[in-house]
Amino acid sequence: MQTCPKCRHVRLANETAPDWQCPACGVAYAKAMVSAPREVARPVLRSESAAWPWARMLAVLLLAGLVWGGVNWSKGAARVKTDLSSEQISQLAASLKPSDVVMYTTTECTYCHQAKAWLDSQGFAFTECNMSLDARCEREFTSYGASGTPLLLVRGKMMSDGFDSDEFLALLQRGAV
Repeated sequence: MQTCPKCRHVRLANETAPDWQCPACGVAYAKAMVSAPREVARPVLRSESAAWPWARMLAVLLLAGLVWGGVNWSKGAARVKTDLSSEQISQLAASLKPSDVVMYTTTECTYCHQAKAWLDSQGFAFTECNMSLDARCEREFTSYGASGTPLLLVRGKMMSDGFDSDEFLALLQRGAV
């Protein structure tokens, strides 16, 4: 039994091709042996094989950091800083009715307490809908597809990401609410 160096066909005893020729590809065994590239096994150094998983991991972490930074940068770029005087904030507060601002909260939410304290300190009237105490509030919150508290609706428009005093004031200032 002979194996062709070109196509790796194993010659069977009942093959009709001449003994010097491969019955599958037709090459002369002697020619194929001369021109067939020899595979030389190169030993892999331990330092090379150990470095690649770390390099890949580093590349993945670097890419994740760039994506995370880009997302946070775009959120920051979208925010509008408002430099309103106390008098202007008081005028905005006076223009709102309690039903204009609805805040969905839970009893244990620290950010909810902070948002309520800021609104109170600035004189903004609002309606609190505490999901820990009222199942209706929880159903309404779920219907908005929100993921965290506090959720504020300012004249029907949902604030984008929790409570941000600058975003809240910008919504009121633009009159788009």
